[in-house]
Amino acid sequence: MGVKERREREEKARLACIVMAAENVFAEKGYYQARMNDIAEAAELAKGTLYYYFKSKDEIYLHLLEREARKVEEEIQSRISEKSSFLEALEQTIGFYLEYFEKNRAFLKMFLPCMCGFVRFGGEASLRKSRRSYDSHGGFIREILKKKISEERLPFDLDELLKFIKTLQIGIGIKLLEGHKAEAKTAAHFFIGLIKHVMEDAR
Repeated sequence: MGVKERREREEKARLACIVMAAENVFAEKGYYQARMNDIAEAAELAKGTLYYYFKSKDEIYLHLLEREARKVEEEIQSRISEKSSFLEALEQTIGFYLEYFEKNRAFLKMFLPCMCGFVRFGGEASLRKSRRSYDSHGGFIREILKKKISEERLPFDLDELLKFIKTLQIGIGIKLLEGHKAEAKTAAHFFIGLIKHVMEDAR
């Protein structure tokens, strides 16, 4: 292995270490209490080395959001197909959030305040970027549900439905962080049950 390849591999490994350390620090301390010093210490790196990769904690936080947004979008698109009915698409979406949050609790703990609107970045550009990251998979879900509502002539207002889904996401996240997995599942099933009841009444 040449010097260039070795250096690239070492830099990738160091970046991965920083990102993992930052996720744990944000989850433990919260966005506002976390400091670059904390992240450098958790990654066992000099602060100057950390600044070589990221200019600020905002930049690290946004990097984490973008990383997860890509994963979420890929997974959602792999689960929901054009052939899915409205109810199937909805169940697949809610089921995904349950599984994803359960498997990624450190990220959930870090990200939940942002999802609730409690995190405000210093610059407007950073704020817009954070929203784009979070909403990247939302556009796909919106279009799928919009199409299915139209095709199946369902009595749902899309915007109101998406608000309910976001509220359910937050509720699921809180219950999972509290260690109440069964209650999170019950909330998801209750929501799906309500949707089914509305659909049956509309027939």
